[in-house]
Amino acid sequence: MSMNSNDKEKIHMPNFTELWKDMYFKTEAAWADAFKELISTQTFVGMINKALEQNLSNENVTRQMMDKYMEMNPVPSKKDIARVAELVISLEEKIDQLEFQFSHTMTRMADSLIKMAEHQAGLKEEMNNLQQSIVKMEKKLETVNKKVNTAKKETRVTKKKDTSAPSEG
Repeated sequence: MSMNSNDKEKIHMPNFTELWKDMYFKTEAAWADAFKELISTQTFVGMINKALEQNLSNENVTRQMMDKYMEMNPVPSKKDIARVAELVISLEEKIDQLEFQFSHTMTRMADSLIKMAEHQAGLKEEMNNLQQSIVKMEKKLETVNKKVNTAKKETRVTKKKDTSAPSEG
């Protein structure tokens, strides 16, 4: 009998994990059925449509207010900044092209100036040679003039002698 008394004294403890799982799945099924019924009603569909319309209306109002705000306050948008960036890049390219053209033009001008300076140096040397030649020619011309003048004087003197000699004789 002592064994029987042990069996009677044993208390059977329920498994709380199994109870919890059972309760969870039954509750989940009940809620799923309730939501299926709710979702399939026209009331729910109307409520969702109204919520969607209200959200779209709020979105439009917000967008309009932002557009007005952006018009009144000079805050650039991403598009504005992107456009300015494109313009800056384009301007940089044009500046690079101008810089290249300027450099090329300056190089050509410098080469031309060097050639002109060399040509001027040659012309200056030629002019100096011409001046020296002119000076030599002037000296020769002077000596020729002197000789011509002396020859004229001699011919006058001889003519005078010739004209004076027949009258004396």
